[in-house]
Amino acid sequence: MDYSLKKSTMERYDIRIKNEDGWRCAWAIISISNDGVFNAQTDCGNFSYSWGSFGECFKSFLIDVCSKDTSYLYGKISSSERQGKIDVEKTIDNMKRRVIESRKEAGLRWLGSDDLTADEARELWDSLDCVQGNHDEITADAFSSIFYYELPEKERGKVFSDEWWYDDVLVTTDDRQANVFCEVVAPIFAEILKEEVKAKETA
Repeated sequence: MDYSLKKSTMERYDIRIKNEDGWRCAWAIISISNDGVFNAQTDCGNFSYSWGSFGECFKSFLIDVCSKDTSYLYGKISSSERQGKIDVEKTIDNMKRRVIESRKEAGLRWLGSDDLTADEARELWDSLDCVQGNHDEITADAFSSIFYYELPEKERGKVFSDEWWYDDVLVTTDDRQANVFCEVVAPIFAEILKEEVKAKETA
């Protein structure tokens, strides 16, 4: 089988973090090569990316990426497997607001059969409270089961559609591990690279 091969040398940086944020990420082993490869093993997660285009100096590129708006870096190293869970607390807060809105709307007109009564609102609210108290972050499938089996059907149907994911109440989590890396490790790594580049330029 035909193939091509290119070898490159990686530079390794062993970082120990000793500050108030150390509990979030206390160590990182970061390896980079001049051809744009980035690998990081840390106690807040493992991350990697390979840039094909970064300008003349990869280290200068990383300084910008790690010290300015890290949303770009987050977009490159975040993983879909670590995001997309349902933030139950925020989602239930949105659902409770929807219950309040439904009651206010009902109060502006004659109460019809499709309107949420005060007793129904209380029952639905109590069910939402129970869900919020028993769950933190769960998968979309798990939340779907809760929606259909733990919330009273009649009351639920007066406020939310059966396709609850279209009701604009859903809040999903991001990749918290990548966020911690961007917030804690990336700025430190940028400072290390800055000193290294500066020393090389003045040598």
